[in-house]
Amino acid sequence: MGEQVRGAAAERQYNKRWLIGLLGGMLLLGILAAVWMFTISARLPQELAIHWNSKNEVDGWSSLWGVALTTVLTMLGVGGIIAALAVLARGQNALLARIGAGVAVGLGMGVGALMVAVVAGQIGLSESSQAEISNPVMGAGLALAAAGGALVMWLYKPGEMDRSPSPEVLVANNEASSGDSSLVAAAKDRVARGETMAIKVSMGPWAWLLSAGVGGVVAVSTYFIFPALALLGVVVGGLIWVFTRGIAVISAEGVKVLASGFFKIMPLKWEEIHNATVEDIKAMDYGGWGYRMSGGAVGFIMANGPAVVIEAGFHQRFLISMPSTLKAAEAAALINAYVRNTKVKN
Repeated sequence: MGEQVRGAAAERQYNKRWLIGLLGGMLLLGILAAVWMFTISARLPQELAIHWNSKNEVDGWSSLWGVALTTVLTMLGVGGIIAALAVLARGQNALLARIGAGVAVGLGMGVGALMVAVVAGQIGLSESSQAEISNPVMGAGLALAAAGGALVMWLYKPGEMDRSPSPEVLVANNEASSGDSSLVAAAKDRVARGETMAIKVSMGPWAWLLSAGVGGVVAVSTYFIFPALALLGVVVGGLIWVFTRGIAVISAEGVKVLASGFFKIMPLKWEEIHNATVEDIKAMDYGGWGYRMSGGAVGFIMANGPAVVIEAGFHQRFLISMPSTLKAAEAAALINAYVRNTKVKN
């Protein structure tokens, strides 16, 4: 397990460098594989075989450009997504993070080895109907992939994640719950007028990367099983897109989140809610980003950082990421004011 030998800032830089290195390494290896394919293009058929049916007959073809691009994107997508999740998971389990980083490199290189073996098996053929995957190239590639994964697993040694809340969040939480703060006074006035607060929350540019990355990996992976299944990538990417942005609504009726502005999730009535606080959350503590359910917690999590945490029902927690600490404090103060108003009425 990783040992804490760095300060908090140094630890963040260490993991940032590793993530950039892993992503850059997968991209570089993919480009090198693609360049090799073009250096032997004169010895390859016009159309390359890329899929075989259960009878080992070629039933799918692609151009060299298509194979090269697929190699780069698949290596970066498969290896990159797993590597990113591994580095982000270090707060839960450093050993798991190291294993994940190794698996990311091994799997990414393994996918690249498969694509190289597919092309290598067609060198010297005039047409690709009799093409076969090159077993020697595949074997050597898998051995290198295993060695690369083991090396990364050995070298990557993350420390413990700093879990102490930021001073700004501590102040915001105190302001949202203190009876004599200006935020609480303003919230009481809004409740008296029955006002609604709508707060836009989003993953921002990361939404494109997550949706396109996961959708692309699913599309490419399923294409080699059955081409029509590649449409699953569009569906998966679309679903992820829907849950990477939304509007948190606090009104006289209760609290809810509208994913992408229309899909209602996490609806809560004031009778169910006990109180709200401002917390500094880590997305991976709840399984990642988007609409998450983990143990007794349900969350609409867009990033690490400030979030409104609502205690409701029987020891249930509902988390909603906020665009800023100030917005989180305003939202928590308004929720608490509505809860107190409901109790007074009852």
